[in-house]
Amino acid sequence: MSSVLLCYTITKQLKEALEQVNDENRETTIEEVESLLEKRQSVLGTIKPPYTQDEQELGKQMIAWNGQIDRQLAQLRLEIKRDMNGLTKKKTSAQKYSNPYESLQYDGMFYDKKK
Repeated sequence: MSSVLLCYTITKQLKEALEQVNDENRETTIEEVESLLEKRQSVLGTIKPPYTQDEQELGKQMIAWNGQIDRQLAQLRLEIKRDMNGLTKKKTSAQKYSNPYESLQYDGMFYDKKK
């Protein structure tokens, strides 16, 4: 199997894995994506020209898929960031509800000394 074809199959697996991500399987999908990215990175180093016509077509398809993969990874990152922010907001609001007088703010207080 040529290295271009191997890279093509790994890229296809990566694209399919990112299309099937949801909240239930997000952790396993992230691990799978990381391993596929590492495999693809190692294979990319072995690709050397000259390329046949079929390999050039596979390369064009991989370039098109890379745009989709980048967008899906960015979307996944935003979802994770949104979940983390929501979790921290829940923690602080629960803490304020359980002990509302714990964090008093002293912004407007000052001491006035008269001589």
